[in-house]
Amino acid sequence: MCGIAGFLRFDGALASESAARAMAEALRHRGPDGRRVRCDGPLALTHARLSVIDLEGGWQPVGNEDGSVWVTFNGEIYNHAALREELRPRHGFRTRSDTEVIVHLFEEHGLCMLERLQGMFAIALWDGRRGELLLARDRLGKKPLYFHRDAARLAFASEPRAILALGDLEARPDPWALEQVLGPRYVEAPRSGYLGVEALEPGSFLRLSPSGTERGRWWRPPAPRPVPITRDAAQDEFSLRFDAAVECRLESEVPLGLLLSGGLDSSAVLESMARRTSGPVRTFTVAFSREDESEAPHARALAAHFGAEHTEFELTEARMLEEVEGLLSHVDVPFADPSYLPTALVSRLARSRVTVCLSGDGGDELFGGYTRYREVLRDAGRPRAEGAVAAACRRALALLPRHRFKGWKLARALRERLSSPEGRYLARLMAAEAPLRRCLLGPRSREAAGRDLEGEWEQELTGPGSLAGRMMAFDLEHTLPGLILTKADRASMAAGLELRCPLLDHRLVEWAAGLPDEFKLSAGQGKLLLREHLARRVPRELWDRGKRGFGTPLGRWFRRELAPLADGYLAHSRLAADGWLDGRELAAVREAHRSRARNLGELLWALLALEIWYRTWVLAQPRAATASASADSRASARLSQV
Repeated sequence: MCGIAGFLRFDGALASESAARAMAEALRHRGPDGRRVRCDGPLALTHARLSVIDLEGGWQPVGNEDGSVWVTFNGEIYNHAALREELRPRHGFRTRSDTEVIVHLFEEHGLCMLERLQGMFAIALWDGRRGELLLARDRLGKKPLYFHRDAARLAFASEPRAILALGDLEARPDPWALEQVLGPRYVEAPRSGYLGVEALEPGSFLRLSPSGTERGRWWRPPAPRPVPITRDAAQDEFSLRFDAAVECRLESEVPLGLLLSGGLDSSAVLESMARRTSGPVRTFTVAFSREDESEAPHARALAAHFGAEHTEFELTEARMLEEVEGLLSHVDVPFADPSYLPTALVSRLARSRVTVCLSGDGGDELFGGYTRYREVLRDAGRPRAEGAVAAACRRALALLPRHRFKGWKLARALRERLSSPEGRYLARLMAAEAPLRRCLLGPRSREAAGRDLEGEWEQELTGPGSLAGRMMAFDLEHTLPGLILTKADRASMAAGLELRCPLLDHRLVEWAAGLPDEFKLSAGQGKLLLREHLARRVPRELWDRGKRGFGTPLGRWFRRELAPLADGYLAHSRLAADGWLDGRELAAVREAHRSRARNLGELLWALLALEIWYRTWVLAQPRAATASASADSRASARLSQV
């Protein structure tokens, strides 16, 4: 687990080692154990290392025997040992690292090697024989990869900050990204939040060669296609596949633990880990100071049952206030998932004891755990307003005030009446409804309001198959990589912690797509198969309770503890002063929340996150700086440690 970066010049200049070093240093939080740089003619590859496997020999970039193929890689390949044995008769290995396996696998299979890899990864590979640069990202999007291309070069990195560190790219907000963050709370690939910087999509590749540029998807989440299988057979197969996914993620030469929320998913991971490790499992959780907002007692009971070495981090409002500004300013893309905060804090806690942690991410998307699934299915038979009734609803909506309690409640009811089941589902993903988002946009970002995000996504959601299956498939394609996995990667890597997700093993994901809906969720419950799995192995009183997870009571915090911070940023918003947001509407949102006309805590979090991102990563960046092109750009092939 690391950070990668680099660039390929195609303007005749040689790669600058100082520029490459600047990129590597920008990612030092992802790779606290050291940085290395390789410059070879027009190419620079950099790597910031978090040592997990082959601590002495696993340094990157790594080349093949004759130095014609080089790779820098972020992630873990869980089947690297089996691939090594397959490749060993035809290749000479100098390390025990999974990175070297990628080099030789590419020599034999080219781009098709991606299909042989089991794990999480962002890869940059240089094939000097053909003059090709390959960028690739894992199936589900666990590891990020961004790039910028201009007339002189293509630059890439695990995070945009490393591309900005080159010094000659102006950090300019993408207007569409602002509305996305006020809606689903994240910017969806291929956009990044910056004009001129793109995010490689999950399961995608970009290949740059003398003959041109090729870009495409090499994997997509499978469409739900239920296959005949009995409930007992499905349960047995799930247990086998899940245990295998946990076991292959236990390989580590450094201390390893588990982020334990107390919910179903992490409980299942703990049970499986406990049966596969010789000593006690190290577990970590957040304990909110108010017990009614905390899963800590449940996590504590689970840890005690399995004899885990358990550590809790108590999150008080005072500590929360101390941490918000610093943690949000670390995120270099527009991003507004409030659970980033407790995840970042528990990751920091865990990193003080271990280097690698497993987590329970993925269970909701695979097995129907989200409450919104059941809410939408419950109301799916309700007729949608049509004709004169729909017209009357729209007229009434146009007249209702946005920030008064009764007006907002009535407006929500009318929007529900006008919506399809797919539309009702999408409404539950948004921090704010589309009319409010558009009112918040200033003159420089109103061009984004011409796009209808909900309309585009509703069209994608509408199609063959069951509504439940389509909602879960949508989350695998959009919400999981954009929100959940972005949070997991940024929160953990800010602390230099590697995070592994057994429930998102791609073989388990592909298998789950073939299960009938009734094995996953019913009108009253989700994760049915996972519940049955736990019932066989764990006393029911330890896991059979309502879902909470890592939550944050934003409504109360923005009226009390977080109010001074929010006022300090939003009452003097630079986004509003510079024309990206509407200052009067921003003030109205703050007043509506303060007066309890509406609970706008999630929207205020999104606005605060945007404001801090803008001040930290846009206004504070050098504008149109001179490119680094010093004397060491004349250097030939070399490998050096920063």
